[in-house]
Amino acid sequence: MSPEPTHQALDFDAVAKKALADMPPETRFGPKDAEVLERNAEVLLSVREAFVKGFYDMLFAHPETRAVFEEGERAEREKTLSAFYERVVKGPHDDEFFAWLAFVGPVHVVRGVTNPMMLAMLGYMVEFVREKTQGLADHEALVAAFTRLAATLGAIITYGYEMAWKKALEHVVGIPPALAERAAHEEATRLFPLRSHGRG
Repeated sequence: MSPEPTHQALDFDAVAKKALADMPPETRFGPKDAEVLERNAEVLLSVREAFVKGFYDMLFAHPETRAVFEEGERAEREKTLSAFYERVVKGPHDDEFFAWLAFVGPVHVVRGVTNPMMLAMLGYMVEFVREKTQGLADHEALVAAFTRLAATLGAIITYGYEMAWKKALEHVVGIPPALAERAAHEEATRLFPLRSHGRG
């Protein structure tokens, strides 16, 4: 019998809520940010194709990120990103939205996408919006909203990524997540002991 997919063992709502709780409120995407996106949805969606093309042009031009993809799958991945972008812009930005984002972490594990790759492309999203919304009355508010959105996405996705690995360890080798976390902390403390003063 083949093992159950990792995503069936994760509580995505709990993952999202824990990641959000760890973020200072000022740094995370909130209702006012959602209002700004929804108010400017027409403009943001009008540049969706450019966003998707620029995103994948960048990934396919870099050997490390290009290696993640199989031959001939770009068109399908573009459809997925286009739908993702629309969902981000139009909302609703509710608990279900954030739980959905938590699912992206395990998807990255399965595809072999690293957190540096993912975080870099969140940066691309912010810079894209900064460039494409210049001259709009809501320009600064939009950039701020997408900056907080990128931070929130990064927090939720990386935490989901982390929990996916812990669940995988539990399923494959029987190490409970709490034990894996404690062991990692102890090993990190051994390798990088904290010093009470300076670097010396």
